[in-house]
Order: sequence, then C-alpha cells, then structure tokens
Amino acid sequence: MVGINLIKEFEGCHLQAYPDPLSGGIPITIGWGTTRRKDGSAFNLGDKITQTQADELLISQIEKEFLPTLSKIPYWSEMSDGMRGAILSFSYNLGSNFYNSEGFNTITRVLKNKEWDKVPDALYLYRNPGSNVEAGLARRRKAEGESWKLG
Repeated sequence: MVGINLIKEFEGCHLQAYPDPLSGGIPITIGWGTTRRKDGSAFNLGDKITQTQADELLISQIEKEFLPTLSKIPYWSEMSDGMRGAILSFSYNLGSNFYNSEGFNTITRVLKNKEWDKVPDALYLYRNPGSNVEAGLARRRKAEGESWKLG
C-alpha cells in the first residue's frame, strides 16, 4: 500500500491521455502514469478512462509487470512494506527492470550488498539532473528515501 500511495502522490491521475512529460511524446500516458492497456496495447492522445479504470490499471500493472520482477531483487522478502514501497515507486517511475540494468549501477550495488543505509542516497541520484523534471523527481526520490528509512 505504501508504494501505491507514493505512486499516486507523484504520478497524479489524469483521465485523458497525455504525452510523456520528459519526451513530450511517447509513451502516451493516462491514469496514474499508465502507458499500456490491460491487453498491452498503447494509449493514444485523446483516449479517456474513468477513475475506476485508472485505479484498476494501476493495480493490474503493478501485479503483472512490477511485482514479479521486483521480487527477484535479493533480500526483497526481508524488506519492510515501506522499503518495498519505495522500490516499487522508484521502479514505477523508471522501469520494472532497473535492477542490474545499465545506468542503475549504484542502486543495484547497494541493494545487492544489503547496504540498506545507503539506499535513500542512491535513490536520490536518479532525478534527471538538469532536466525539466528534476525538481519533481527530487521530491519523489526524497519521499521514497523517507519511506525506505521508516520501514
């Protein structure tokens, strides 16, 4: 639940499809930052959904795309709800396959080595410095770090 609350806080809910804030284009996004329908097809600008559909898409995407991948991170089962919530929010923003991927060396290393006191600072590194979304991502990474610390 912690992760879902973080996602909702920072994604916001839009019932009409909009372009990705960073790229200004694809992926086209709707609801709580969802980029694909339940059947896997992409959304198009102008598409609309209801609040109920937005909530269902979020849960479906987390269950199908994120939790199976995240549960493979070492020590996942030892993490508290707050810790898992922080990682879920991070991955929802940056992709479910971040762990062990290029560009995610620091967060991968601290998770792999169970250096849990270093996770909040590692999360904060991933805020797209110098971009038009840096300020919002900095707030999100701080909130994720707090969730991690609170456990």
